[in-house]
Amino acid sequence: MKKLLVVLAVVVAFLLISGVVLSALDDAPPAQVSRPTVAMSDGTKLAVDVVLPETGGPFPIVLMQTRYWRSFALKVPENPGRVPKGPREPIVDALVRAGYGVVVADVRGTGASEGTWPHPFGEQEARDGAELIEWVSKQPFCNGRVGATGLSYEGTTALLTAATNHPALKAVLARDLEWDLVDELVAPGGVRNLGFPEAWGRTVKALDRGQPPELFPASARWLIANVHPIDGDSEGAALRALEQARVVADVAEAVTQVHGPMDPFGAGGPPARSLGPSSRDALSKTTAVVSLWGSWFDGATADAVLRASAFMPLQQAVIGPWEHEGHATASPFGGTTDATVELSSIVAFFDQHLKTDTNVPQSRRWWVAGAERWESGTAWPETHEVAHGFRFETPTLDVDFAATTGVKNRWMTGMAQSVVYEDRRQAKGTLRAFEAARATPLRFFGAPQVTCEVALDGPEAALHVYLEEVGVDGRVTLLTEGVQRVKSGPVSFPLRALAAELPVGGRLQLAIAGADSPTFERVPAEGSRRITLNAPCTLELPER
Repeated sequence: MKKLLVVLAVVVAFLLISGVVLSALDDAPPAQVSRPTVAMSDGTKLAVDVVLPETGGPFPIVLMQTRYWRSFALKVPENPGRVPKGPREPIVDALVRAGYGVVVADVRGTGASEGTWPHPFGEQEARDGAELIEWVSKQPFCNGRVGATGLSYEGTTALLTAATNHPALKAVLARDLEWDLVDELVAPGGVRNLGFPEAWGRTVKALDRGQPPELFPASARWLIANVHPIDGDSEGAALRALEQARVVADVAEAVTQVHGPMDPFGAGGPPARSLGPSSRDALSKTTAVVSLWGSWFDGATADAVLRASAFMPLQQAVIGPWEHEGHATASPFGGTTDATVELSSIVAFFDQHLKTDTNVPQSRRWWVAGAERWESGTAWPETHEVAHGFRFETPTLDVDFAATTGVKNRWMTGMAQSVVYEDRRQAKGTLRAFEAARATPLRFFGAPQVTCEVALDGPEAALHVYLEEVGVDGRVTLLTEGVQRVKSGPVSFPLRALAAELPVGGRLQLAIAGADSPTFERVPAEGSRRITLNAPCTLELPER
């Protein structure tokens, strides 16, 4: 009897959840959906979803190239006349409603696409993007005007298309990506990021084997069967054969020796610096209108936007306070509902540059933490460097390798989780020095630069530096941070960029640690380490 009740409960739960999913599918806009393959010049066939408005055409087309399955085959009945569910389907919904066609491709060696995927953002993946634009622009459903967009991995592949200078590519909007893959994700400051590559590596392994990964919520893993097969493979036999034969890359293993830009990405792999936008000189001469979005609190995506804007023409640049997906604020000061990503703004950008040839002035928009408001202009704000000195009462630190900022930090929000830093009054394993209470507000924009004189009792260490705000109520709020692999002697390096306005009565605090577990690797790998500050540390703050 008990077993029967359990079975009935499972059946009821399945029916209820199925009803919710079907209802959600019905909420998606009507669409024409086909799933062809596109042959690349070397014969490799890439799987794509072509998602078009229900009527009309030809349409301006927006291209997305994904590492996370272009759309999901569900374990419940699907409505074939709607935009399919996928990792980023809300933006597809919004674009189709606005009269755009969307082409979503599984990048080479992933999803239902043929080929191999040895590493992200390589030369072959960039060439595939150019060939996909060429194919899209020649299709009868396309009016000859193509855009590209995406978030995270898809954001980077979108930006890489801007290096093609294909005449059909008119506009690119890329969100929350890395410009410099090593410094902004794999090994910031030469200290290897353990948390994200290991979790992300498990995710892409699962995807490439046809399994919903831990990145997906538990309910989604229960409902998603696999990536959608291509047209003509309704039973998925060809897809299963492809997955069984696929050589699955081990990302976590590939980056174990990456500490600097010239280190190979995997045994015999290319230099890590060659993977991603920063190595593409052609971006400086792009003919596409480009918009980049990042966040002060999502990894180093704000640094990516600032670095890209110094290298290439950006018509629009936006830096907000959101977590990786853009659905919620990550500001340590709370924020408001307008501190998230509005899909209507993405559609408006493409309306200006795909539906018309509107000459829009260059714009910059950024969130000011603390003040919790947006500011904007035609350029980033002007700043001047002001030196702040921090003298530590006890200048010697015996490194506590268990010291941590937690796992819900800026470096892990890319795994679809929130950013939460607790009150740091109780943070362990740190040296702290603070300034006197402010008599006037403090405003700054950009990357603070910290300089210290250190002595080590061994060859090297990791120096983790945190810039904090001590409020009038005593709460200690983490503003920004930086890490650097150091040897004895003078060291100077930037913290992650931030725009902030801090009120009267608070005070800045500098905190120094030798570890941040489990996010970053331990330096040294074994044994103890003592860090001594031989002089006060200086913080050069880009004040406004």
